[in-house]
Amino acid sequence: MDSVRIGLIGAGVIAAAHSAVLQQIGRALGAKVQLIAVADPAVERRALFGDLYGYHQHYADGQDLLAEAEINTVFICTPTRHHAEYVHAAAARGLQIFCEKPLAMDHREGAAMVAAVERAGVHSQIGLVLRFSAVYHVMHSLIHDARAGRPLSVIFRDDQCFPIRGVHDSGWRKDRALTAGGTLIEHGVHDLDLLTWFFGPVERLRAWEHNRSGHPGVEDYMAVELEFADGLRAQLINIWHNMVQRPSNRHLEVFCDTAFIASDADMSGDVIYQFGDDAETRLHEDEVLRRFLAMQPDVPEALRDCYGVSYLVQDLAFVEALLAGRPPAPAMRVGLEAQRLAAAAYHAARTGEEVEVVRF
Repeated sequence: MDSVRIGLIGAGVIAAAHSAVLQQIGRALGAKVQLIAVADPAVERRALFGDLYGYHQHYADGQDLLAEAEINTVFICTPTRHHAEYVHAAAARGLQIFCEKPLAMDHREGAAMVAAVERAGVHSQIGLVLRFSAVYHVMHSLIHDARAGRPLSVIFRDDQCFPIRGVHDSGWRKDRALTAGGTLIEHGVHDLDLLTWFFGPVERLRAWEHNRSGHPGVEDYMAVELEFADGLRAQLINIWHNMVQRPSNRHLEVFCDTAFIASDADMSGDVIYQFGDDAETRLHEDEVLRRFLAMQPDVPEALRDCYGVSYLVQDLAFVEALLAGRPPAPAMRVGLEAQRLAAAAYHAARTGEEVEVVRF
């Protein structure tokens, strides 16, 4: 592929994040990355994205964009309900596909999407952005340092203001007809994926949920205990609270035989660690970013100063994979596995059973 010609379906909060970093990437890579078309039912949003990011072809309907726009790649940034229809149509046209998380409304729908993409032979990537976080790359390296020994305990809390107001204002997230569920699948799917990246496959789990906000089928609290293949147990808590001034945040702490690693930042920030009898060390944000950059051998010089922006790192990885003709990662199938874990957790919460994930 000589150039990545992008069509964007959906012009909401996450679409703006992608468009801003894709615009930066386009400035760095020149004509190799072009923002061509945007589709959204709201004419004012289409016009705004044209003005801000340079999309010059505008559509009210995403299907029209897929059928008519002069593109070879699509970013699907709609409410979850619409992911499947656009993935199937894009695959049928032979377009390369970036789909936001969660993949689908349920695991069965997601499996059909993955099958369609793989049958069409097109490349895909799922929007599991924590895999591109400087903080989590550095934490991953510390956890797997030979000095740490085996992981013993994992505590992971993910909290966010219910994203129907504030900086993540997306009113559709309270509507079960448009969303796959609540805090676990629509936000914590990142966390389920990250835990498997860090610690391997999950064998069984238990879960508990609450719905205090009163939106049917959209939980605002989920606690999951996951047991990994090596016997490690992790406690994950996902919360959608009602404090609009509190920033979206994650706290992850890991004890190993002879190490402690923790952070209160999920994209860019400090990491603390301790090995054996050494004193606790705090890696400040600039050192975390320095270490992260050292792990990336081929960062374009024009983007080095903003390489701590996880969405930029993610979208650049997708674009560079397409230009090089190699499969992007994480592929859509990785999103399907995260969806399977979420489905198992919902089943466990609603039945009170411990679920063997390998059989779910």
